[in-house]
Amino acid sequence: MRRVLFVIAAIAAAFNAFAVAPQFWRVNSAEDFLAGETEGFAITSRGELRPAPAMKKIATLTDPFVLSQTTAPNGDRFVGTGNDGKIYRLRGEELKLFYTAPEPEIYAVAFRDGALYAGSSPNGKVYRIDPESGKGTVFYDPKSAYIWAIAPLSNGDLAVATGVEGKLFRVTPKGEGKVLYDSTDTHVRSIAERKDGSILAGGSGKGRIYEIAANGSARALFDSPLNEISAIYVDTNGVGWAAGVSNVLPSSVPAKAQPKNQQQQQQQQQGAQPSGDAKKEGEATANVEVSFSFDDGGSPAAAASQAGSAEVYRISADGFVESVRKFDREMIYAISGGNNGTVLIGTGPNGRIYELKDGELALIATTPEKQVVSISSSNSTTFITTTNSGAVYRLENGLAQNAEFRSVAKDVERFSRFGHYRIIGRNLADGGVGVSFRSGNTRTPDTTWSSWSTPQSTIEGTVTAPAARYVQWKLTMPKPANDAAVDELTLGYINRNVAPEIDAIAVQDPAVVLIGSAYPASPQVVEATNPDEYGIFASLDNPRDRSTPDQGKRVFRKGYRTVTWRASDDNGDSLRYSLAFRQKGAANWLRLRDNMDETQLNFDTSQLPDGQYELRLTVTDATDNPDAPLTDTKEGVEFLVDNRPPSISVSEKGDDVVVHITDDASPVGKVEYSADAQKWIRMTPTDGIADSRDETYVLKRNAVAGKFVIVRAVDGYYNVGTQAITLR
Repeated sequence: MRRVLFVIAAIAAAFNAFAVAPQFWRVNSAEDFLAGETEGFAITSRGELRPAPAMKKIATLTDPFVLSQTTAPNGDRFVGTGNDGKIYRLRGEELKLFYTAPEPEIYAVAFRDGALYAGSSPNGKVYRIDPESGKGTVFYDPKSAYIWAIAPLSNGDLAVATGVEGKLFRVTPKGEGKVLYDSTDTHVRSIAERKDGSILAGGSGKGRIYEIAANGSARALFDSPLNEISAIYVDTNGVGWAAGVSNVLPSSVPAKAQPKNQQQQQQQQQGAQPSGDAKKEGEATANVEVSFSFDDGGSPAAAASQAGSAEVYRISADGFVESVRKFDREMIYAISGGNNGTVLIGTGPNGRIYELKDGELALIATTPEKQVVSISSSNSTTFITTTNSGAVYRLENGLAQNAEFRSVAKDVERFSRFGHYRIIGRNLADGGVGVSFRSGNTRTPDTTWSSWSTPQSTIEGTVTAPAARYVQWKLTMPKPANDAAVDELTLGYINRNVAPEIDAIAVQDPAVVLIGSAYPASPQVVEATNPDEYGIFASLDNPRDRSTPDQGKRVFRKGYRTVTWRASDDNGDSLRYSLAFRQKGAANWLRLRDNMDETQLNFDTSQLPDGQYELRLTVTDATDNPDAPLTDTKEGVEFLVDNRPPSISVSEKGDDVVVHITDDASPVGKVEYSADAQKWIRMTPTDGIADSRDETYVLKRNAVAGKFVIVRAVDGYYNVGTQAITLR
């Protein structure tokens, strides 16, 4: 697949009026394409979108399930259905009810020696039906609950796969049968004959693939991590293909409600089973029902959530089994051969048909019904049957003429303008594609969205859809060709610019300075910040490390204030900040710092007169939106400047020394005294708590008489006042 570098200069220029950072939605992988809706296009595992074979619905049935199909030599098709046990004949495009079995489900049909053979369930039998008159008789009764598959063998016999005892029977043309192999699985779910006459069989319960020789000797070729082998096919080269799925067939779900006389008949049949056919240990009774349906009212996403997982296995002639493809949230119901050596795979719950060739997987068709349950090819014609509801399709030889692909609805997260698109692929010139766009503001496209734009036939152009939050594109191929393919579609858009928002702003406590990890290690100025615990003198030791993880290292410096803030921008634009201040009540704002990208600032308030001040923070997205920047502003954040120390006065009153501390701006904090230059001793105010600008303290005269006494007072802004006490 070609990959072309997308040049964005021209597209970016188209957005200069709005912003300088356009964004691009690229759809260029298999997962991207599979997320959309496709009809008439194939999606390859390499991430290509190319024309697919045309497919025609040739029959719609009232029966909910079309479970099996086979072809007669004259081209007639016979399909088995549920839940009324009906078999239809499709001659050309004429569908006719052909036979009705007493049992409700027909999981297996085969044509051999001029007769149609049908296996019914539950408690079913193999019927031999005349292909012209539609008259049938019981050909063989395996005394088993379910008949899952019938395969004509090269020696003229029929192989019959059954459950819930997991037995494979060989039945002669005279209707005489015997157990060819008794597996350890609950069901033998699928069978196919190889060129050497051996049979490949897939089990359900343990999910094993068996190789069974004509004499009944067998070996397990593979033990799947999944628990059911739902389909097996052998191609013209003798290579086997099998599907493993994660949903084991239920073993105890009640069967469909039936008339009383029919229930009695089944009970009699069960009672007549020979004792030699005892049920395997741990297995349930014969009342089993297989469900292919999901709730019709549910969304595709809900249906997918109910699906399991699946794998495709390749079985070499020597018995080596390898997994070649895995499917997430899809179940494989059918595997068969297509034209030119391809392998066709039918899945649910999205009604998909895949083609596997030379290791490359491609989604080639989808059906509106939810499960593709059988595929059969003969005479270069492939027929497909579905459930929910029952239908028969035919793959045509030509390419689909009305192919259409719809992308998912892209959420561009904000109301946006759409710019240019570009398609990369092969042989798309001269009107090889048609692309349309629509947009809206709801998650799911509805009548509130814009109409589809007029299709554009160029591989580059303008997205003609109104500005919105969601956008979707639709692609058609008016001139489908086998060598045409779409590798990528790129769509440019730009979110509508929205203003940034200041989420928080705060002034830290006085003297707090936050230093980030990027703060240079040197040169450093050492400050006297750590008090001497044993005397009145400060030291030059490093301060204790107290840090705030989101703002940086927390240190202290008298006279400094730190402002921190947090802002956001829904567009993800780069933000710049400006900080201004003024004395409270003043008219003009004064610059503090402009055009910052940091979210904090510390500054020295010792240069300001004492008083009350306020801050204004402005944030802008001008870096990414120079022509039309948007801003947000927060103001009124107040802080106090206090550079004057407390005042200390001392008086004597009897045996007490009264110390009176006052401060003009901030509360009195710590008050201490020292006698003869010894350790500072903390003092307690007379009212028990230092929380005001006027506090009184008392010392006993006999404790300080005759000594050199110093009183030190510190206010809330770390201003320090000292006073010596002289006693007469």
